[in-house]
Amino acid sequence: MAGFRTIVINKRCKLESQLGAMVIRSEKEERIHIAEIETLIIESSAVALTSALIVDLTESGANIIFCDRKHLPTAVFTPIHAHFNSAKNIKEQIAWSDERKAQCWGLIIKEKIRQQALHLLTCNYHDENALLTNYANNVNDGDTENLEARAAAVYFRALFGNSFNRNNACFENDALNYGYTLIMAVFAREISACGYITELGIWHRNVENAFNLASDLMEPFRPAVDRCIVTMPENEKLNFKRYMLSIMYSKVKINGEWQSFVSAARIYLHRVFRFIKAEVDEIFTLEVG
Repeated sequence: MAGFRTIVINKRCKLESQLGAMVIRSEKEERIHIAEIETLIIESSAVALTSALIVDLTESGANIIFCDRKHLPTAVFTPIHAHFNSAKNIKEQIAWSDERKAQCWGLIIKEKIRQQALHLLTCNYHDENALLTNYANNVNDGDTENLEARAAAVYFRALFGNSFNRNNACFENDALNYGYTLIMAVFAREISACGYITELGIWHRNVENAFNLASDLMEPFRPAVDRCIVTMPENEKLNFKRYMLSIMYSKVKINGEWQSFVSAARIYLHRVFRFIKAEVDEIFTLEVG
């Protein structure tokens, strides 16, 4: 199981593995136990790291996120074959029934829109909250009426203004993309740890997306990123990436108990997989802090 620390490397240095520790060599030498690392984010293109370190990090269950020259995430490394029964689980995943997947997707989108509505309520957007609550209550199997997109249009315009579009070049979209990549990496790792493959999604089917299933299952957790951006102090926006690491240490209430973000994601995923296998009939509701 991966550790509990998110490490950001944003300066010229060399990273290597030595006696169970990641050694950071720059002006001075620092060491961090690999077993403590949950996510390693490489922000600088002037970082050199050894293949031995990559192997040791992935074997410990850690994510590695590489950023481009604009310091935005461009690649994610996650462990593979992290589960003793992965071959059996992948065979089952390929055979998941379309009916059960549609039911699961409907529940996921219902919970996502419910979370968005709750966020709007905390921001005092009462009319928009009522509209999204109505959308959530009317999501059907497979969300064939595309209430997810209709809710998103209302939601983001309420938060960021009527001219906002997810394709705009702006601070909000840079921050959203960064935060969503952080939580997608968490979900990709936990999916692999459960013995499933991230490429084969329930709804997302992009042949160029190696994380289709993670993109599906993370949906109800996205408002944690949105909330972080909306409440971000103005003086933190120049350093928003570091500020947004707080998401990894936030709390989520699931099944009536407060859990760390990563633990809640893990509990939620196990429940989703049990639902798809028809072992349970509901997916846990959340309270994303």
